[in-house]
Amino acid sequence: MKFKKVGDKYILRIFKGEKIAESIINFCKECKINSGAFYGIGALNQVELMVYQANQKGYTTKAFKEDMEVLSIIGNVAFLDDKHVVHAHISLSDTEFKSIGGHLKEGLVSGTLELVFADFKAKLIRKYDSETGLNLLEL
Repeated sequence: MKFKKVGDKYILRIFKGEKIAESIINFCKECKINSGAFYGIGALNQVELMVYQANQKGYTTKAFKEDMEVLSIIGNVAFLDDKHVVHAHISLSDTEFKSIGGHLKEGLVSGTLELVFADFKAKLIRKYDSETGLNLLEL
């Protein structure tokens, strides 16, 4: 991964073979960023997606191993149990131009992933909410 500060934001380029969420967390640690938001585009060849099931208070997970375009990824970084955590949603297109999407668990970059990252200059915390089964932002 490489990154560059441009104005008040950062531009990140995650390389082929690197994991998306892991790279974003490493970037935040290296730059001493507590919390922020990001969006981007790129390509990957492995991804694990999740969909929230409200009645189960949890997620259904599905893995894909194929070339896909990242039509859009958007998310944020906060803290959960004193560790950085990425919360991201992603839209993808396969080689037949069919789209899928969901909550990103992790993905492996196949070409590149380009992100714009905004540092909140604050530390946002997530806490478990028993009503939803989600780790929600404390605001």
